[in-house]
Amino acid sequence: MPSADSNPRLIATTHAADGTSIFSADREIPLFRPFGPAGSSFAVFDRRGTVPVNNQEVVGEFPETIPRCPPSGVIFCITNIAGNFTVPMHRTLSMDYAVVLSGEIVLRLDNGDERTVRAGEFIIQGGVNHQWINRTNETCRTMFVTVSSEKIKLADGTELEETVLKR
Repeated sequence: MPSADSNPRLIATTHAADGTSIFSADREIPLFRPFGPAGSSFAVFDRRGTVPVNNQEVVGEFPETIPRCPPSGVIFCITNIAGNFTVPMHRTLSMDYAVVLSGEIVLRLDNGDERTVRAGEFIIQGGVNHQWINRTNETCRTMFVTVSSEKIKLADGTELEETVLKR
């Protein structure tokens, strides 16, 4: 398996005009490092503006993109969190499905609870305020499929807003 610091390879499929299945992409996706080499890096593989998606759309390219799910859409990406790095507390308006591919990461919630998630383990995150903490020296690579969601509505009618990371 390639290291968590290497550019990932993406293979995509689509259909020819006659409906035959074909490969539409086989390329390396450059990692985007908006926080410098000691921070997080990202690779966005696909981003669609609506669900259900149109399987006849060509898979786009998303260089220099911080993964954020579009309203009513879906995104497929990886995040690499460098060793001894902490991502600030934030909330997304999405349901996030994640798999830790390599390394380990601490998922901390705004109430202070935390869990360590290791390679081969899974996360379903429903729009919570959270942060990622890498307490090891090894980069943690996590794969995400993120689906747009409605805002969380509390019993008193308060809606919880998205808080996004800025570059």
